[in-house]
Amino acid sequence: MNHAIPENGSGYALLIDMLKQANISLCSGVTGGGVIHFLKYLAPHAGQPHTHGEGNHGPSFFSLGEYSAGFVPLGSYLATGEIGACVATTGAATKLLACGLSDAKLHDIPAVYLVPISAPACEGLCPLQDTSAHGSNIVAQLRAELPSGVFVLDDPATLGERLAQAREQLAQHKPVALVLVHDALSQPAAAHRPAPRQHEHPLPPVGEFVKAFARHIEGRRVTLLAGEELARCTGAPELTSKLCEQLGAAAVWSINGSNGIARDNAYGYGYIGFGGNDAATQHWQSLGEQDVLLVLGACPDEYTVNLAPYAAGNLFVLTALTDGYGQIDGSFQHRAGETYHQLVAPLEEVLAALVEHFVHQPPRNQRMAPAPASLNQGHRDRPRPGHVDIVQLFEALDQRWPAGTLGFDDVCLSYKDRQYVTQRPNPKARFFSLYRGSAMGNALGLAIGAKVAAPASLVVAFTGDGCFRLFAGNLSEASNLGILLFVLDNGCYGIVEQGLPVIIPDLEEPRYHTHLPSMDFCAMARACGWKSFDLAPDLDNLDHLFAQSRQEPGRSILVRIPVDAQQVVGLNPRARNL
Repeated sequence: MNHAIPENGSGYALLIDMLKQANISLCSGVTGGGVIHFLKYLAPHAGQPHTHGEGNHGPSFFSLGEYSAGFVPLGSYLATGEIGACVATTGAATKLLACGLSDAKLHDIPAVYLVPISAPACEGLCPLQDTSAHGSNIVAQLRAELPSGVFVLDDPATLGERLAQAREQLAQHKPVALVLVHDALSQPAAAHRPAPRQHEHPLPPVGEFVKAFARHIEGRRVTLLAGEELARCTGAPELTSKLCEQLGAAAVWSINGSNGIARDNAYGYGYIGFGGNDAATQHWQSLGEQDVLLVLGACPDEYTVNLAPYAAGNLFVLTALTDGYGQIDGSFQHRAGETYHQLVAPLEEVLAALVEHFVHQPPRNQRMAPAPASLNQGHRDRPRPGHVDIVQLFEALDQRWPAGTLGFDDVCLSYKDRQYVTQRPNPKARFFSLYRGSAMGNALGLAIGAKVAAPASLVVAFTGDGCFRLFAGNLSEASNLGILLFVLDNGCYGIVEQGLPVIIPDLEEPRYHTHLPSMDFCAMARACGWKSFDLAPDLDNLDHLFAQSRQEPGRSILVRIPVDAQQVVGLNPRARNL
């Protein structure tokens, strides 16, 4: 039997066709249980980045532990906009996969999560890995997190319609869970033929939004806040620079929103919130009722605005999402004052319209001074002897990233300190952090997804010695992808260690519970087929590491960095919320 193509007209054929229509070329996870009949139709991935442009014959399968696999689709989407899929075996494996699903929801990333359930005929008979209401009740668990994003493929008569609905959810930047029922998928199923649309959606009133913004800024300060939606707009850095120059408006940005800002933007005041820069923090705290804030891709999360409402009295929000994370009834008005304007439209289109408007009708707002050359004024302690100075490290790396670099910060000191040190986004590198869910150990899955989707890019990930423990068993699967992985080794859960003196000042250190036993990261990496290095405290071998990555581009490299948890660099405003 030829398993390269599903049986003609079967539910599996419709499922594979739906994945192809969504341009999904990679599925990752572990075989077994209820997915063997689906995975028999997927060719194995060679372990090397696939070549695009050879026709879409359906996704290939990259075998990878479910925890890391759940983040692979997020890495591919952040790298290239390519939607990915992942799969779990029946039962508890779904919960491992769903850690990535949570971040997909919280960061508005479309992705497909394929999970099987126990055969309906076995309900009440105590089947192995019981997923029914008598067991883990997995469908109800998934629906609690994705109320409109779970599609149970249990009826050949409705299968085509449910897959079409899933496609619509993906188009709205939402992840979906497809629940596989083999008995239904193996039967003939009819494709869904949607009825022709009766009414087209009216065009968003871009012109009205632009005119309202121009009226409200007269005589007022204007601030731009770049949210992570802006990172998906290739023309955003140039457009935001032009708009800031026209308005004399300060620009601040979230961790991921930095990718929509140019480093040479004269009015770039820096990151706000977690790991925020001093200049940006001071400006953000100065906003009041008379100020105008233009939010480009709303980012109302704790790490950006620290649970507070937007302080500016006049708020204009641009978003391309009709029901994004943080919205209530499609709006962020609950986070604003009395004057609130929102437009749902492509961000680049509206930015271009704003720039064009002010070319012909110069604004009459209150201009700000350009940002200072250094966005930090505070003193940062040096580390103890024998440790890398994390400030020097990120400054040195920032000068060495080649064009097209894609980077990811795991839940470690890097996702707080990197942005504080570098201050402004690097024109040669785009960095992302899945901080909203903050699932430790996401870095390897993200890096694999990005490298497979963008094989020509240097893909780099920063992880901690605590995060590393969650994916160490999957290193071998990524050994020949050419990933560069930095492990910040400080012998503890560093974020907690630095936060506890603020959260519980009188707590005895033994009750921090942050200590981690030492581990030979380099030996583990070599045993898994990676090259590995210990970074010298004076960074003397840093250039050698980059030379090695260029000489063997298909070989993954792990670099252990001895860092000092007592060297506090980036700010952590959230600590006071705890």
